[in-house]
Amino acid sequence: MKRHSLLCRWMFAVIAGTLVGNSLAVAHADEAALRRLLHGPDRCDHVIPMLLRHGVNNESSPATAMNTFHPYGPIAIPAAELGDLELISITRHADAAAGCGPSFDLVIKNCSTRDVCGPHVTLVGLLGRIRPTSPNVTTKLESIPAGQAIQVTATLPIQSLAMGNLNGQAIAMNQVLVVLDSFDQFLESNEANNLRLYDAATIPVAATAVIEPTVTTETTTPDQATNASQPVAEPASPSDSGLGLSSPDLRSAIDQFTDGNTAG
Repeated sequence: MKRHSLLCRWMFAVIAGTLVGNSLAVAHADEAALRRLLHGPDRCDHVIPMLLRHGVNNESSPATAMNTFHPYGPIAIPAAELGDLELISITRHADAAAGCGPSFDLVIKNCSTRDVCGPHVTLVGLLGRIRPTSPNVTTKLESIPAGQAIQVTATLPIQSLAMGNLNGQAIAMNQVLVVLDSFDQFLESNEANNLRLYDAATIPVAATAVIEPTVTTETTTPDQATNASQPVAEPASPSDSGLGLSSPDLRSAIDQFTDGNTAG
């Protein structure tokens, strides 16, 4: 009886685990489509609490150390171990692809002694106040090496070019909000510098490389150049070319022929 009960429990656990695993697999596969079906386009709710806590374009003096709590007592973490993510620059692409919004190049630096893996960066296009449905894009960075900077390209949805209406004319966004570590996953020595707000008109345009047409030139050797520039004169007679009889020899032969005819 006891053995039968253990067998039933084992079979129930296997069946339950299989059902849960299948449901999780389906949910994971349809996560993106289901989120858009239930909530609409990608939202920027996750950056609003950071705005309320830190504001924009602010700086805070990095602490020399940070105290945290542990079951065995408080622990002081040096600021160098915490590190910081910093936005170095932002530039805008000159041309936008068909059906897409504006693209931006972001240069992000990892000011720490350790690699940072998996941070998120969010761009939000604004016309007035921020809303959960404001056009935005979130990009996940695979890794930023310690002490180095990387460049990432983010493209806003095309809705950022038509956020308002003025007498029948579409009005594009006038501000861009950039949020580093937008899901607030990493503990940093300076959290306030993760939020930067820019006027769209003041963002510089990235320089595009101009490809100049190449001109091919033919080079000639000195002998070829001399032959091409100076025509060769043809000899007027065999004597001028140095072949056959010279002029005195020819005259002597003619005189001998004349004297012979006269004597005969």
